[in-house]
Amino acid sequence: MSRPPGSLRIWLSHLIEWPVEELSSEHNEHLKVVLHRGRYKLITDGAIYSFGDLYSNYRESFERLDWTTHPVKSCLILGLGMASIPDMLVSRFKRNIEFTAVEIDEAVTSLAYRYVLSPKKIKVQVYTADAGSFLEWHEGNYDMICSDVFVGDRIPEQLETEEALIAMRELLNPGGILLYNRLSRYKPDIAKNLKFKDEVFIKVFPQGGFLDVGGNWMFVNDLSAFS
Repeated sequence: MSRPPGSLRIWLSHLIEWPVEELSSEHNEHLKVVLHRGRYKLITDGAIYSFGDLYSNYRESFERLDWTTHPVKSCLILGLGMASIPDMLVSRFKRNIEFTAVEIDEAVTSLAYRYVLSPKKIKVQVYTADAGSFLEWHEGNYDMICSDVFVGDRIPEQLETEEALIAMRELLNPGGILLYNRLSRYKPDIAKNLKFKDEVFIKVFPQGGFLDVGGNWMFVNDLSAFS
């Protein structure tokens, strides 16, 4: 059977997930790109890494952010994935932002450029590095930091420490916004998140808390910035 033309594939993707590419890498044994609902989705073992502007945890968080009082001109993304965050901020929210991203897996970065960044002409400065190590040496200042680092469905322990959060805080400009994504689908996730909030997060960000964004909790450094 021949492959349907692009416009037909997009239409069909609203009915079924249309397989596009599968591969493995040093850091991810299984990576699968599908076209679903007209967007490219990146799937790995146990988790969806990217889903365009339908990556709902960040989409809902951005919708609730008061952009008027928190104008964002620069954004650091820990865990680029297939570039859902810059894609969403540029294409859906029409933001003019200078992006810096950290992604440990060069195969994932290549997918991001192939399917999202290059076709949409979105510029991102990408560092190939471990996000935890990156925080130890990187110098910069950002209006927003998005932490979206997962190994499968788990956050590396190095990024759950008080030291990692302090490093993120020091990279934020005054009035800057941190969005830190965590799964909350099951009772063990929720229990772990509550412990993280009380024992780690609030110590570094006393005005912080989390947004319940359906299957995920988005920890933020300043709850008053969100509706």
